Amino acid sequence: MKEIVKQNISNKDLSQLLCSFIDSKETFSFAESAILHYVVFGGENLDVATWLGAGIEILILSSDIMDDLEDEDNHHALWMKINRSESLNAALSLYTVGLTSIYSLNINPLIFKYVLRYVNEAMQGQHDDITNKSKTEDESLEVIRLKCGSLIALANVAGVLLATGEYNETVERYSYYKGIVAQISGDYHVLLSGNRSDIEKNKQTLIYLYLKRLFNNASEELLYLFSHKDLYYKALLDREKFEEKLIQAGVTQYISVLLEIYKQKCFSAIEQLNLDKEKKELIKESLLSYKKGDTRCKT
Repeated sequence: MKEIVKQNISNKDLSQLLCSFIDSKETFSFAESAILHYVVFGGENLDVATWLGAGIEILILSSDIMDDLEDEDNHHALWMKINRSESLNAALSLYTVGLTSIYSLNINPLIFKYVLRYVNEAMQGQHDDITNKSKTEDESLEVIRLKCGSLIALANVAGVLLATGEYNETVERYSYYKGIVAQISGDYHVLLSGNRSDIEKNKQTLIYLYLKRLFNNASEELLYLFSHKDLYYKALLDREKFEEKLIQAGVTQYISVLLEIYKQKCFSAIEQLNLDKEKKELIKESLLSYKKGDTRCKT
């Protein structure tokens, strides 16, 4: 990734800044998934696949930075500790470099076509998330599919295109499901973490929409806590009691059911692939793992 930056950015100071952002990355799950799909679908040139994966990770990093700037969270990140204008320019530079590196592969024009499509979808999903568009569960799931699932589809579909030269709708479909699983899981765990921008901004997450249906007293109590931030932060000090409140309200059960539904949708789609069992299992293991530090599919 740093080699790609150095090849495309002649400004030494900007190049060093972008490389420092790259050094701060803890995981490279999008590149890993792109390369895995390339290999299981018969690709053999790992150098080209690695270059594709690096370009994708640069795009994801640019998206992460813009996401954090827009949500005003993830304050420990390097780009949140410097001037916001500098961070925004750096994100746009990474975005340009990422697209340039993928375009430079010059192997199959379909790869760049689908990369642009998924990036466009992600931006539209991010817009709907920022503007708090979701008013129903279906609308919230669609925002998640666009914001998160599209970037997972970008990595996986691009990897398959590089290997086979053909677009695979099934790969796209289970990638969207994976994005929904990752985001739903993130939405739940963020309630217990130090990253609570959704609570601060009263975002219409699936959990918030569920609680607004006021199934019981616990739901009302949680909504009250969320609207009184000082009480919410105080409640988090007793994590065990707060988790029990989530169970009483049905939030934990609701999230568990949604996760299981979309995991099974993911499994079902993978089974439709024209691959041997071993390769399908590799994809399942990769897709349904969620590493601490994975980005973009977050609140």
